[in-house]
Amino acid sequence: MPQRSSQQELYHEIFGSVLDRTEMTPYLLLHAQNYRAALANATKMMGNRGFDTLGTSDLRTSERNRAQTYIRHVYSYFLEWLFPFVNGQLFRLTATSSPNAVQYRKALKQMRMLESLFRDDALRSIIDEDPRHLFLLASSRKYPDIFLGYKGLGLQVPPEWQQAACAALKMGHLIKAIEEDSQDINDYAQLGFFLEMEGQSLNDLYHFNWENPEHLPDSEAAQRAFVKVSTFFHKLKESMSYDSEKGCLVFDSGDGVRVAIAEVKARLKSPESMCTKLGKDLEGEAHEIRDILAITFLLKSREDTLTLFHALQKRGVILQENTVSHSITQTLFDSPDDMIEAVLRLMIGLAQSEGIAQTPTLKQIRAQASHFFEALSINTRKNRHSSDKHRKIQCKINFSLPVHRTADTNRILIPGTPDYAARDTMRIKSRQHTLSVELRISDMQSWQASEQKGESHHDAYKFRQLISLMNRIFNPLFSFPKEAVAQLRKDQAKLFS
Repeated sequence: MPQRSSQQELYHEIFGSVLDRTEMTPYLLLHAQNYRAALANATKMMGNRGFDTLGTSDLRTSERNRAQTYIRHVYSYFLEWLFPFVNGQLFRLTATSSPNAVQYRKALKQMRMLESLFRDDALRSIIDEDPRHLFLLASSRKYPDIFLGYKGLGLQVPPEWQQAACAALKMGHLIKAIEEDSQDINDYAQLGFFLEMEGQSLNDLYHFNWENPEHLPDSEAAQRAFVKVSTFFHKLKESMSYDSEKGCLVFDSGDGVRVAIAEVKARLKSPESMCTKLGKDLEGEAHEIRDILAITFLLKSREDTLTLFHALQKRGVILQENTVSHSITQTLFDSPDDMIEAVLRLMIGLAQSEGIAQTPTLKQIRAQASHFFEALSINTRKNRHSSDKHRKIQCKINFSLPVHRTADTNRILIPGTPDYAARDTMRIKSRQHTLSVELRISDMQSWQASEQKGESHHDAYKFRQLISLMNRIFNPLFSFPKEAVAQLRKDQAKLFS
């Protein structure tokens, strides 16, 4: 048995991100001389992390099941989402004649090893047997005797099992953070799980039947999120209709101005994307995720974008007080002169809505274009991540809405149901809530050129996010050097050309 120095506890690491640890050395396992003692202390560790242990050395069935749910989400994230996506793009990148070719082949080999490791039945059976085993496995390199006496014998933990357990704990930490850091964000995560189980793509929510949903979520968390997202779409669709003459959707400002829309895209941030966003750079907090719902208006003409922006204000979708001012960016227009036609259409539309038949002078248009360009572009340089190479007007809004409950039973009333329609006939209590929405406006041609091609393609950006996350989660089992990212961007530009 290895000698243990009191200095080990003195140097116990408590600073920095758990995601950057290559191994776990929790002090509660420092003096665990065998499996029984280690398991009891692992129970204390779980008690310190929000599990109800009733002060005992064992883990109750309900809490054991709750922990196993997190573990199932970890396996699902890795095996059903992360690995397939990264493998797919890596395979395509290995086929390019790139200076990074060696790095891509190495990464693909590491990916195969990771997938094989997390599908290892022997490892999974130990983890599934008791969630506390994850802590023991992750700590086994520093404390090699913590499995002494396991099933009457012991367990020699291979190095790769110890590293896999570390990775699983890190991922479990992110998944648990979605639930812990913000109950509001957790509501949307639960709604995402519900919609995915219903077979509904989270990338096509505009066409979901919010007016008459076939199924409703059972959990109150998902119901709250359902109400908020549904209420927003009801508000939006009040101003939208299909124009048979134009052959497209139109947004009606309510005072005679109608904007032709080629397509509306709406996506809910998936639980998997939430975890990726939390873990890819610095370890953030869930309440910082402000793009839960993203709405994209793709117009027939770029010159109608300012008119739609103004029409959304008139309809109360965008309000001065609910707009996150520092989030407003525009990269659709290159200069005030480039914006002249769009400003002209807006000025004419406003005049018509007031019953004035007047065409502004070029001097007036230039002056307004200068003001618009400065106001909409002032934050672009501060938001390089959101604006670089993309062609759009973008802002984040905090959309205010009520959530109603029956006064007697406290049951949530959901839009699109008979009870919600009859809410004025019953005793209800209401509470104001906020839905964070990322709103984007572009035209079809600009969007396809900037968002669907090159290194700005969503799949290219998503891959770079996941590579950054994997460098933290799987270190040292996976490593993609930062100095290779510049060439990766060039290769992705060709891949998605």
